[in-house]
Amino acid sequence: MTEHQHGTHEEPYDMIPTSRPIRLAQMVYALCLGGSEVLAWRLARSLNATGRYACSLYGIARGGPLAELLAADGIPSYAYVRRGGIDLRLIGRLAWQLRRNGTQVVHTHHLGQLLCGGLAAKLAGAKVVHTEHDSHSLMKPRTQRLFRLLSRFADHITTVSDPVTHFLRDQIGIPSAKLQTIPNGVLVEAFQDAPGLAREQFSWNKEDVLIGCVARLEAEKGHDILLTAFHHLQRRYPHAKLLIVGDGSLRTALRAQAKALGIDGAVQFLGARDDIPALLATCDMSVLPSLKEGVPLSILEAMAAGKAVVASAVGSIPHIVSHGETGVLVSPGDAQALEYALASLVGDAPARTNLGRRGQIFVSEHYHFHRTVNAYRKVYEHGLSSVRYGIDDATAHSSALR
Repeated sequence: MTEHQHGTHEEPYDMIPTSRPIRLAQMVYALCLGGSEVLAWRLARSLNATGRYACSLYGIARGGPLAELLAADGIPSYAYVRRGGIDLRLIGRLAWQLRRNGTQVVHTHHLGQLLCGGLAAKLAGAKVVHTEHDSHSLMKPRTQRLFRLLSRFADHITTVSDPVTHFLRDQIGIPSAKLQTIPNGVLVEAFQDAPGLAREQFSWNKEDVLIGCVARLEAEKGHDILLTAFHHLQRRYPHAKLLIVGDGSLRTALRAQAKALGIDGAVQFLGARDDIPALLATCDMSVLPSLKEGVPLSILEAMAAGKAVVASAVGSIPHIVSHGETGVLVSPGDAQALEYALASLVGDAPARTNLGRRGQIFVSEHYHFHRTVNAYRKVYEHGLSSVRYGIDDATAHSSALR
């Protein structure tokens, strides 16, 4: 267990007095409902609610369904189309919009956004905070050299887990004084109190065991492994059903796989949804079969909803899910192990309840979104006053969360 996981969630943080809101721009890949995009949206919404911030969101590659949700929250959004390589035209357009909005701080998510958004921010005279959500996308030497170069444009670099922080420091050479771990968090109350949906809308019975999987339909999320495992699970437990929530490039291929396996009657693809708390409340358990991962919000949300979790032991998932205590971990890419893990919970309702209850307590104590918001506020506001955190060793990078 890492240092950032000790203690209960904090009350909202107050720091520097300001007569005018701090103008902050969140920059993500697209205005879609992926993990980093949802984090940026929730940060913007929570920060705006304090009255001390005026946040906007930029999707620098394309638009998406998040734009409507942002509009409903009164958060301005901007969608662009990025060309390959260093898109100088896009950088110029971003810089112009940032200057026009009087943006003081730009928060970029993932390397691609640091490339375009970081350069644009410097042209616009804004401070840059960058968040790296995983290390598996930074394994190539060429990518590491690019990150090392672009890190010069960032005033502060945060990560979502200590292993990613260690990677940036030890493998890429980012100075410790520039690094800090700020784990993702979840608004636990929104998931604890959410009413479930009527199962009749899925054409299933209340006796069925519903397994939910919330993840983008991309190769690294392992849906093909899940469908193979579920195919075998269905033979033993025909009352098991699978809800797949999310969209992506593999939508057609995965639907075809489910049909070829003969399980399309027991699997529903719901696409991108904005009612995740209600969907999780409807499910009996949750699964995430990722091959690569950072700190997945979908697991934190499932645990906040009190659902037992079956997940791959990749990335920072083992730091969140304690095998046999708050969930069940399996080796990534192992369909048979995944089937056995799912079966152990499909056939044992008391075990699901116990794992879900312990997971909910753990997330409430260690991954409440108040902690995430407070930590980022310190980074944003210290950035404006040119004060940076000095951190002596890798395990101290989470000091702002205590």
